[in-house]
Parts: sequence; C-alpha cells; structure tokens
Amino acid sequence: MPEIIHQAKSPVLVAITDRIRYVDARFQAEQLVKEYGLKVVDMPLLIQSMNNQPKIREAVRPIWADTLTGEYQGLRGEDRSYEAWHSIGSLTTAEGLKKAFSKIGEYGFMPIPDDEWIKVGKGQYDGKKIVRVHLEDARKGKVPTPGTPYCISVRLDKDNTTINPRKRLYYDSFMRDDRVLMIAGSPDCREALAKILFGKKEEDDKGWTTVGSYHRINDVDFSKKPKGRLACLNSDNDGLDGDHSADVNGRFVGIGARGAVGEKISAPQLITGLPLEVVVGILENPDLNRAGMIEAAKAYRP
Repeated sequence: MPEIIHQAKSPVLVAITDRIRYVDARFQAEQLVKEYGLKVVDMPLLIQSMNNQPKIREAVRPIWADTLTGEYQGLRGEDRSYEAWHSIGSLTTAEGLKKAFSKIGEYGFMPIPDDEWIKVGKGQYDGKKIVRVHLEDARKGKVPTPGTPYCISVRLDKDNTTINPRKRLYYDSFMRDDRVLMIAGSPDCREALAKILFGKKEEDDKGWTTVGSYHRINDVDFSKKPKGRLACLNSDNDGLDGDHSADVNGRFVGIGARGAVGEKISAPQLITGLPLEVVVGILENPDLNRAGMIEAAKAYRP
C-alpha cells in the first residue's frame, strides 16, 4: 500500500502515476482516486496547484503531466467550433479513453459520440449542467474555479481570435494566444503558467525564451465527426501539446487532502475551501514501478 512520505496536520496529497502506456496510466490514476479520494487534475487545477505550492511544482515538472483538459473541434450548425473542455467528456474516464483509442486518428485526435458533442453544446454532461464560457468572457476571467467542470468555446470563422500557428511562442505571443488561454483555463492560469515556464529556473537561473503551443486546429477535418484529445503540459519548454498514440507513455496527477487525524477530505473541499499553501504529501506505492515519482519525492522524506 502507498505510504505518506511527508505528513502534516492538513497535507495536500499528490499521487503521480507511473510513466506507462497512456491508457494504462489513466486506469492507474482511477485506482488512486478510489484509494485516496483524489481528483485527477485538469489543466487549470494543475497550474493552480503548481503555482501555489512549490513542492507540487517540483514533483511534477521534472517531466510532463497529462491532464483532464481536452481540446475538441467540430461543427455547431454551420460554424466551426474549437473548444477546451475541463474535466468534461468521455475521454476523461479510463473506460471512455480506452474505447476512443481504438479509433484514434491523426495527431492524437479521437472521435467522440455525436450525442456527447450535442449535450455539451447545450451545457450538459453526464446528466448534470455544466458552464459553457465563450472565449470573450474567458478573456475577462469570467470562468469557474479551477477543478470545476466547464467548457470554453470559440467560433473560428465568426469570432475574433488570436491563435498562433502551432509553434514555439515568445512571452508576448504566449500571453496573447487564445488557444493557450483556453487550455490554461483563465487569464490568471495563463499568467501563472507563463511564470512557471518563462521564469527563472533554480538549476540555471534563467527562464526559457520560447514555449511550445502545439495544436492542429487547421489540419483536422471539421466536416466529419466531432473529435478531441487530452492536453498535456510537456517537459522542459515544449509547452502545451496533445499528440498521443497508443504507445506513448502517460503520466497523470491526482491531488487531494487529509485531515489532522488522517481522515480523507473530498477533492471538492480542496478545490473550493482548503488552501494549497500547505505541506504536500507525495504518495509512493512500492507495488508500482513509480521511479520518476520516487526520485521527485526523495527531498521530502522526513
């Protein structure tokens, strides 16, 4: 069974899955969710957690982190719609991801059910209402709290967008890029991510000059079924990507909290009430080959 390597009165617990085949890593993340009441992070929650808690950043940033934020595109009526779904959609579940991967296409995009695309377009998913945010409101920061399921959308042919071609972006273009904003989830999260990626690094005391934003918005056919792929925060300065294949390794992050006597606290409490500026606990499971996580956790042993 996993052990808590560092314990405090109200520690945030972080579990990072093995670097194993993408879908297998997602199933492993679901098992950790069941065992510890964690929440697998989407991009806004990942960014918020790393920004507020340096130890989470240090544990995650040696390599990459996959998230439950996906980029989706399809037709809504006659409009080409590009959307970022945070903690929404069948691709965010292990079973849904496994099923979709059997039909994976170019650049890691997978077809999603037509009824799912329709329901999310109406602000519904899994029988619950979700918040749909237009890009214009997202630019103003009118978005839900990180970790809350929501969607940001833009009509590529009707709305005013600034989406740079897929490439490496300098700081100024990164901070104006709407695709970066949508995947990050809010202006605050984009700014926090920019500080993480462009800011000074302890190992060499300087930040990166450019950061990647790798998308295929204009390369993927809109006329067929709606499709999507989960986004990841790549290692080093490779930035935001989502080009997965069945053979690519996955690495998901779960986050949660425990009380003073070790009782579980649900992830929603963590997101809405418990501050992340508390001591982090990294979970190590000796039954798994979690070499990368163990290495990251060595500094936090009592």
